[in-house]
Amino acid sequence: MLIIDAISSCQRWHVAVSLIASMYSSGKTQEEFTMTEREQLGRKGEEVRRKLGLPDDIGAELLPGMPHLVDEVIFGRIWGRPGLELENRMLATLSALTSKQYLPQVGFYVRGALNLGMKPRLIQEVMLHCAMYSGMPSALNSLTVVNDILSERGLPQPDEELQEHDLDDLMKIGDETMRDLHRERADGGYAAPDSAAATLYTNAIQYLYGEIWNRPGITRRQRMICSVAAFTATQMAGQQRKFFQSAPNVGVSREEVIEVIIQTGPYSGFPPALNALTIAEEVLG
Repeated sequence: MLIIDAISSCQRWHVAVSLIASMYSSGKTQEEFTMTEREQLGRKGEEVRRKLGLPDDIGAELLPGMPHLVDEVIFGRIWGRPGLELENRMLATLSALTSKQYLPQVGFYVRGALNLGMKPRLIQEVMLHCAMYSGMPSALNSLTVVNDILSERGLPQPDEELQEHDLDDLMKIGDETMRDLHRERADGGYAAPDSAAATLYTNAIQYLYGEIWNRPGITRRQRMICSVAAFTATQMAGQQRKFFQSAPNVGVSREEVIEVIIQTGPYSGFPPALNALTIAEEVLG
C-alpha cells in the first residue's frame, strides 16, 4: 500500500512539474493559466483604459457588471487591438462621437485625449472637420464641450493666426486638394461639373477641401482617419467608397482603414461598422 501511495505521489509530482514546465515554455504565468479568456481581456482593457487616464467603474451606478463589460469589450477587444496607435484610435473615437452628437461621451473622451497628450488644437480641429459632414451645429456643440474642459483644467484656449484667401483662391486650393486626395476619381459622381449637385459641391470644394482640409493643427493623414470614422458612424455609403479608396493616398493603409472602422463599433454601433467593413473589402480588396 505504501509502495502504491509512493508511486501515485511520484506520478502527481511529475504531472505538476510537467504542467509548470509547459506553462513557462509557453510564456504564460500561473495567473494567466487560472484566468479565463474573458478575464484576460478585461485585464488588458483595464490597462488600456488607465493609459487614457479614464476612471475605474465606468457605469457602475447604472447597471450591474457594466464596468467589466466596458473594460472587456471596448478597451480590451477594440482599443487593445494591434494595427492602429492609441492616438489614432482616439481620433476615430472622437470623430464618431461628435458625428453622432453624443456630447457627454465627447467630453469623457476629450479628457482621455488630453490625458494621452493630444494637443487642444488637434482636438478642436477634429470637431470642425467632422462638422463638414454632420453639420456646423455639431461643431458648435462639441467645441463648447471641449472649451469647457480646457477651462476646467486651466488650459488656455488655443489661438492661431490663420491665413485668409478669397473665393477664387479657395476654389483653386480646393480643387488641388481634392485631386491630391482622390486622384483620378476627383471628378466622379456628385463632383462631376454637369451633375445636379454641382452648385452645392462648389461650396464643398471651396470650404471643405480649400479651407478645412488645409487648416493647421492637424495633418491630412489625421483628417482622413477622421473622415473614415465619421462616414462610418453616419452610414454614408457613397462617401465611404470614395474616401476608403483615397485613404492610401495620404498614408493611411488598408489595414488602418479597417482598424478605424472597427474602432467606431462600440460608439456608433456594430451594424454600421460591419456594413462599412463590407464596403472597405469591396473597394480595397
